[in-house]
Amino acid sequence: MVPLGPSAAGEDAAALPARDAASDYRRLLAALASRAKWLGSLDPEGAAQETLKRSLENASSQPAVEYYFSQDLPAALPPPVWPLDQLLAWLHGVLRYVVREERGRVRYSREVPIGGIGPDPADPTPDQLHSLIQEEMEGIVADCFPMLEREYRAVLKMRAQGMKYGEIATRMGVNENTVATWVSRGIRDLAQRVRKRMGGGWR
Repeated sequence: MVPLGPSAAGEDAAALPARDAASDYRRLLAALASRAKWLGSLDPEGAAQETLKRSLENASSQPAVEYYFSQDLPAALPPPVWPLDQLLAWLHGVLRYVVREERGRVRYSREVPIGGIGPDPADPTPDQLHSLIQEEMEGIVADCFPMLEREYRAVLKMRAQGMKYGEIATRMGVNENTVATWVSRGIRDLAQRVRKRMGGGWR
Protein backbone atom coordinates (compact mmCIF):
# COMPACT_ATOMS: atom_id res chain seq x y z
CA MET A 1 0.00 0.00 0.00
CA VAL A 2 1.38 3.42 -0.91
CA PRO A 3 1.73 5.63 2.20
CA LEU A 4 -0.66 8.57 2.22
CA GLY A 5 1.49 10.72 4.55
CA PRO A 6 4.27 13.17 3.71
CA SER A 7 7.52 11.78 2.27
CA ALA A 8 10.19 10.45 4.62
CA ALA A 9 13.32 12.48 5.37
CA GLY A 10 15.88 12.41 2.59
CA GLU A 11 13.39 11.76 -0.23
CA ASP A 12 12.89 14.23 -3.01
CA ALA A 13 9.43 15.57 -2.15
CA ALA A 14 9.20 17.39 -5.49
CA ALA A 15 9.32 14.05 -7.32
CA LEU A 16 6.29 12.70 -5.46
CA PRO A 17 2.70 13.41 -6.52
CA ALA A 18 0.92 15.99 -4.39
CA ARG A 19 -1.30 14.62 -1.66
CA ASP A 20 -5.03 15.07 -1.99
CA ALA A 21 -6.13 14.51 1.60
CA ALA A 22 -9.75 15.38 0.80
CA SER A 23 -9.95 12.61 -1.82
CA ASP A 24 -8.13 10.20 0.49
CA TYR A 25 -10.65 10.99 3.22
CA ARG A 26 -13.63 10.44 0.90
CA ARG A 27 -12.20 7.11 -0.25
CA LEU A 28 -11.64 6.06 3.35
CA LEU A 29 -15.20 7.04 4.29
CA ALA A 30 -16.58 5.11 1.31
CA ALA A 31 -14.49 2.05 2.15
CA LEU A 32 -15.65 2.11 5.78
CA ALA A 33 -19.27 2.53 4.70
CA SER A 34 -18.96 -0.41 2.30
CA ARG A 35 -17.49 -2.54 5.06
CA ALA A 36 -20.20 -1.43 7.50
CA LYS A 37 -22.87 -2.49 5.00
CA TRP A 38 -21.20 -5.89 4.67
CA LEU A 39 -21.21 -6.19 8.48
CA GLY A 40 -24.97 -5.60 8.50
CA SER A 41 -25.26 -1.91 9.35
CA LEU A 42 -28.59 -0.26 8.54
CA ASP A 43 -26.82 3.12 8.25
CA PRO A 44 -23.40 2.40 6.70
CA GLU A 45 -22.46 6.03 6.14
CA GLY A 46 -23.44 6.93 9.70
CA ALA A 47 -21.40 4.01 11.04
CA ALA A 48 -18.38 5.13 8.99
CA GLN A 49 -18.66 8.70 10.28
CA GLU A 50 -19.08 7.50 13.86
CA THR A 51 -15.95 5.34 13.47
CA LEU A 52 -13.88 8.32 12.33
CA LYS A 53 -15.38 10.53 15.04
CA ARG A 54 -14.37 8.06 17.77
CA SER A 55 -10.92 7.68 16.27
CA LEU A 56 -10.46 11.45 16.37
CA GLU A 57 -11.52 11.42 20.03
CA ASN A 58 -8.95 8.75 20.90
CA ALA A 59 -5.55 10.10 21.97
CA SER A 60 -3.68 7.19 20.35
CA SER A 61 -5.39 7.19 16.94
CA GLN A 62 -6.09 10.93 16.52
CA PRO A 63 -2.53 11.94 15.43
CA ALA A 64 -2.49 9.25 12.73
CA VAL A 65 -5.97 10.11 11.39
CA GLU A 66 -5.08 13.79 11.15
CA TYR A 67 -1.63 13.09 9.65
CA TYR A 68 -2.83 10.81 6.86
CA PHE A 69 -6.18 12.44 6.06
CA SER A 70 -5.99 16.15 6.90
CA GLN A 71 -4.97 19.06 4.70
CA ASP A 72 -4.59 21.45 7.60
CA LEU A 73 -1.35 20.16 9.14
CA PRO A 74 2.12 21.75 8.74
CA ALA A 75 4.18 20.19 5.95
CA ALA A 76 7.10 19.55 8.30
CA LEU A 77 5.03 17.63 10.84
CA PRO A 78 6.84 14.38 11.79
CA PRO A 79 5.09 11.06 11.07
CA PRO A 80 2.84 9.67 13.83
CA VAL A 81 3.73 6.63 15.91
CA TRP A 82 1.14 4.55 14.05
CA PRO A 83 1.91 3.61 10.43
CA LEU A 84 -0.98 3.69 7.98
CA ASP A 85 -1.63 -0.07 8.07
CA GLN A 86 -1.94 0.00 11.87
CA LEU A 87 -4.40 2.89 11.64
CA LEU A 88 -6.52 1.06 9.05
CA ALA A 89 -6.60 -2.04 11.25
CA TRP A 90 -7.67 0.11 14.18
CA LEU A 91 -10.45 1.76 12.14
CA HIS A 92 -11.72 -1.66 11.06
CA GLY A 93 -11.89 -2.78 14.71
CA VAL A 94 -13.72 0.38 15.77
CA LEU A 95 -16.14 -0.02 12.86
CA ARG A 96 -17.01 -3.57 13.91
CA TYR A 97 -17.71 -2.32 17.42
CA VAL A 98 -19.88 0.56 16.14
CA VAL A 99 -21.94 -1.79 13.97
CA ARG A 100 -22.40 -4.22 16.87
CA GLU A 101 -23.67 -1.34 19.00
CA GLU A 102 -26.08 -0.29 16.26
CA ARG A 103 -27.46 -3.80 15.81
CA GLY A 104 -27.81 -4.16 19.57
CA ARG A 105 -29.90 -0.98 19.71
CA VAL A 106 -32.09 -2.26 16.89
CA ARG A 107 -32.67 -5.58 18.67
CA TYR A 108 -33.48 -3.79 21.92
CA SER A 109 -35.98 -1.46 20.26
CA ARG A 110 -37.75 -4.45 18.74
CA GLU A 111 -37.89 -6.34 22.03
CA VAL A 112 -38.85 -3.34 24.18
CA PRO A 113 -41.41 -1.09 22.43
CA ILE A 114 -41.09 2.61 23.11
CA GLY A 115 -43.30 3.48 26.04
CA GLY A 116 -43.32 -0.10 27.28
CA ILE A 117 -41.24 0.81 30.33
CA GLY A 118 -41.92 3.82 32.49
CA PRO A 119 -42.88 5.02 35.96
CA ASP A 120 -46.17 4.10 37.52
CA PRO A 121 -48.81 6.45 36.04
CA ALA A 122 -50.21 6.87 39.55
CA ASP A 123 -46.92 8.44 40.67
CA PRO A 124 -45.88 11.30 38.34
CA THR A 125 -42.99 12.40 40.57
CA PRO A 126 -40.23 10.58 38.60
CA ASP A 127 -41.41 12.20 35.37
CA GLN A 128 -41.48 15.64 36.99
CA LEU A 129 -38.00 15.18 38.44
CA HIS A 130 -36.65 14.01 35.08
CA SER A 131 -38.18 17.05 33.37
CA LEU A 132 -36.60 19.40 35.90
CA ILE A 133 -33.17 17.79 35.53
CA GLN A 134 -33.47 17.80 31.74
CA GLU A 135 -34.47 21.46 31.74
CA GLU A 136 -31.52 22.33 34.01
CA MET A 137 -29.06 20.44 31.78
CA GLU A 138 -30.39 22.10 28.64
CA GLY A 139 -29.93 25.47 30.30
CA ILE A 140 -26.31 24.70 31.23
CA VAL A 141 -25.54 23.52 27.69
CA ALA A 142 -27.17 26.63 26.22
CA ASP A 143 -25.04 28.84 28.47
CA CYS A 144 -21.81 27.02 27.59
CA PHE A 145 -22.39 26.67 23.83
CA PRO A 146 -21.61 30.33 22.91
CA MET A 147 -18.19 29.95 24.55
CA LEU A 148 -17.05 27.45 21.89
CA GLU A 149 -14.93 28.41 18.88
CA ARG A 150 -17.00 29.80 16.01
CA GLU A 151 -16.23 26.82 13.72
CA TYR A 152 -17.19 24.35 16.43
CA ARG A 153 -20.53 26.09 17.00
CA ALA A 154 -21.27 26.14 13.29
CA VAL A 155 -20.64 22.43 12.64
CA LEU A 156 -22.44 21.31 15.79
CA LYS A 157 -25.52 23.33 14.85
CA MET A 158 -25.56 21.80 11.37
CA ARG A 159 -25.08 18.28 12.75
CA ALA A 160 -27.99 18.91 15.13
CA GLN A 161 -30.08 19.82 12.07
CA GLY A 162 -29.30 16.40 10.58
CA MET A 163 -26.75 17.50 7.97
CA LYS A 164 -24.11 14.97 6.93
CA TYR A 165 -20.38 15.65 7.06
CA GLY A 166 -20.17 16.04 3.28
CA GLU A 167 -22.96 18.63 3.23
CA ILE A 168 -21.35 20.61 6.04
CA ALA A 169 -17.95 20.46 4.32
CA THR A 170 -19.43 21.85 1.09
CA ARG A 171 -21.22 24.66 2.88
CA MET A 172 -18.14 25.69 4.90
CA GLY A 173 -15.59 25.18 2.12
CA VAL A 174 -13.45 22.65 3.99
CA ASN A 175 -12.87 18.90 3.68
CA GLU A 176 -14.88 16.28 5.57
CA ASN A 177 -12.00 15.36 7.85
CA THR A 178 -11.83 18.95 9.06
CA VAL A 179 -15.57 18.83 9.78
CA ALA A 180 -15.15 15.59 11.73
CA THR A 181 -12.28 17.13 13.71
CA TRP A 182 -14.32 20.23 14.55
CA VAL A 183 -17.32 18.12 15.60
CA SER A 184 -15.14 15.95 17.84
CA ARG A 185 -13.34 18.89 19.43
CA GLY A 186 -16.54 20.90 19.78
CA ILE A 187 -18.26 18.07 21.66
CA ARG A 188 -15.18 17.57 23.84
CA ASP A 189 -14.88 21.27 24.69
CA LEU A 190 -18.61 21.60 25.36
CA ALA A 191 -18.57 18.56 27.64
CA GLN A 192 -15.60 19.99 29.58
CA ARG A 193 -17.36 23.32 30.06
CA VAL A 194 -20.58 21.61 31.18
CA ARG A 195 -18.70 19.42 33.67
CA LYS A 196 -16.88 22.47 35.02
CA ARG A 197 -20.16 24.34 35.36
CA MET A 198 -21.82 21.44 37.15
CA GLY A 199 -18.81 21.06 39.45
CA GLY A 200 -19.63 24.49 40.88
CA GLY A 201 -23.10 23.36 41.92
CA TRP A 202 -26.56 23.80 40.43
CA ARG A 203 -27.73 27.24 39.51
